[in-house]
Amino acid sequence: MAKLTKVVSAIGSLKDLNSARAEFDDPSKTIPAEAVFPPDDVRPAVSEARTLLLRVKNNDSLAEAAPQSRLNSQGDTFAVLHVPSTADFAAVLVFNPSTLIESGQTFGAIADEGGWPVIVAMAEEFLGIRIDHIAEVESEAQGRVIDELGGLQVYSRTAFSMAGTEFVEGTNNLDGAATQIFTATDPIDDAGQTRTRNQRAVLRTLIQALKSGGLVKDPNKGAAVLAHFAAGIRHNAELTTVELGKIGNSLRTLQSNDIAVVTVPANSRREDDGAVRVDFDPEAVPALKQALAGTELADFFRYLASLGY
Repeated sequence: MAKLTKVVSAIGSLKDLNSARAEFDDPSKTIPAEAVFPPDDVRPAVSEARTLLLRVKNNDSLAEAAPQSRLNSQGDTFAVLHVPSTADFAAVLVFNPSTLIESGQTFGAIADEGGWPVIVAMAEEFLGIRIDHIAEVESEAQGRVIDELGGLQVYSRTAFSMAGTEFVEGTNNLDGAATQIFTATDPIDDAGQTRTRNQRAVLRTLIQALKSGGLVKDPNKGAAVLAHFAAGIRHNAELTTVELGKIGNSLRTLQSNDIAVVTVPANSRREDDGAVRVDFDPEAVPALKQALAGTELADFFRYLASLGY
């Protein structure tokens, strides 16, 4: 009877997994290539690397935590996951949407105006690598994934309170709802620098939780996580569950210290009018771009992480 129960359970897991795959790969979840990528003649060359541009998008339920997120993307998470052709390291780079790009406009404002082709063009311009895939995930979907994984232990550099939720300086045990607030809130007036570090901390912990969560050994859990993502995602058509699996397998085989999650280096300054402005670091970002194009990627990103980026 025990064996029969195990077989029935396995069949049920397989059905759930196939259902989640079908939802993820459903054409209604995809965005046409022409609505995602800029013209090919202005893009970096195709390579054997795998690179994904992720946007975790806030919603109206976070209005109290991030009032600006109802109108623009300042509370959203923008991150690039890059696995080089050697597949022996992975880098995740988190952009601060408040970073000034040109003519006084921020990364987030330009993203809101131009959509995905412009977001991809900005990432490719500053990083020098070709974006192969994009994924837009609703923050509520990410929250359900976090709940499925049992929550996250995330470090905060500062204590703050928002929307009835208290965050301490140090390690916080966050469920999905608290994580949404944590990544959307500006704890201090620094043009999103602290918020971006919080987003980095969540992504770093989430990646490790997905790696160590036993999703391969527990098909039910793996199917549930994929179903949560599938329910709240839009992506380019080439990002199928097969391709997603290849990216996931690349991360799963890496040791924790072979995955670096950092913020794109930026400097903040307070102007005479009291407003805080943020610019890309004029020395660190070109060095980062050079590292991504060369063979010393791992050493450079470990160095960035050691500096607190």
